[in-house]
Amino acid sequence: MKALPAMCLPRWWIVLLLMVLPPSSSAATLPEVVERVLQQHPDIRSSQALLSASSERIIQARSNYYPIVGLESVAADARDIQFGQPLERTTRRNEVFVRWNLFRGLADWQTVSVAQHERGASIADLDESHERVALQVSQIYLEVLRLRGLLALGDAYLVEHRRLNEEIGLRATLGKIPVADVEYARNSLMQAELQQSQLRGQLGGVEQFYRLLVGAEPELLIEPAMAFVFDNLSQEQLLEQVLTDNRRIRAAQQRAVARGDEVGIAAAGLYPSLDFEVRQTLSSNIDPTPVTATDRATQFQLRYQLPLGGASYSRKREAVQRKLAAQAAVDTELLRLQSEVARLWANWQELRVVAPRLEEWVEASHTVVKAYDLQFSAARRTLIDLISARGEHYRAQIGRLNNRLDQSGANIQLLSMLGQLRQSLLDPHTTDPAE
Repeated sequence: MKALPAMCLPRWWIVLLLMVLPPSSSAATLPEVVERVLQQHPDIRSSQALLSASSERIIQARSNYYPIVGLESVAADARDIQFGQPLERTTRRNEVFVRWNLFRGLADWQTVSVAQHERGASIADLDESHERVALQVSQIYLEVLRLRGLLALGDAYLVEHRRLNEEIGLRATLGKIPVADVEYARNSLMQAELQQSQLRGQLGGVEQFYRLLVGAEPELLIEPAMAFVFDNLSQEQLLEQVLTDNRRIRAAQQRAVARGDEVGIAAAGLYPSLDFEVRQTLSSNIDPTPVTATDRATQFQLRYQLPLGGASYSRKREAVQRKLAAQAAVDTELLRLQSEVARLWANWQELRVVAPRLEEWVEASHTVVKAYDLQFSAARRTLIDLISARGEHYRAQIGRLNNRLDQSGANIQLLSMLGQLRQSLLDPHTTDPAE
């Protein structure tokens, strides 16, 4: 086989070289892509807006602590009865007042508490949105790398397969091998070409999703080297840390506490309300003038309202059920995370264990291919042996590529569950999660 000129390197060689060379100034590294998407993703904007809205609810809730200052202006024409005689009376009156609720079953304090916990949940939601988007971008980034790598390996496999087909065709023409071997090699080549076609279709779809998500072409992508490892953590320690730091758990817990405070708000309707009010008349023009008129007034008002039909008790029972549902949602999220961490941890450990064996498989299968190639040329190996050996080497390379990217994929998912993926990508000096 003649050496290919430098300017005629096949595309699969170029792709493989680009995957292992250091990033250039035009390369799109994973941290750069994640940072770009985080600045424009609609989920981030939505979570930020909801956080701002929850902050406004705290201001609204705290305003219940303060008195209400008001101005009342009355313009009335009435027909009164004074000393038994009808009287047409015109009233023009302006008053200012200060009204302050002193007690209504601690509902004001609990309303503030609900707003604060809802804001805490919104903060956790915003952090979780950042982690979710970073994970989505990382996964699509790795998938583009995977499919490009598979296509490069497939191109290399096709180059050798086509060379072999040409050699077999020549031998068949000379009558050195049967025609059936030619058809066997041709069928094997068509299978490889079909697989490449399917991979190109998958890559096209993934790259289109990348364009929509990132807003840029997926040009030169660099395989990321994750800064975090979990060698110093056991599965139990990792699970404990995930359950402590996970943003979705934190948001669910905050909302469960808020639903508990809403029980107190609903129960406040069963208590009396005590108000304090001071009024001062600014101007009063009543014609004809009444015998008496109020110029200034101070009053304490105690009210107790209980609508018939059981609505007040029903609202409290509803709040209790919503609290129980929120607590169940926390338990559901905990169960989901526990199962997901156990699955990812087991998968990640197996990927790491099998990685050295895959390297050995690639090297051993490559040695077999070289030996079989020479032995086939010397008529000591059949065509089936040679094609089988090359297919084995091809599958070994695919397994090694998938293993490496699957390790990165499991790593980023674990980091996302810890709420540390965005930080680890954008801040390469982040400390190890085990510290």
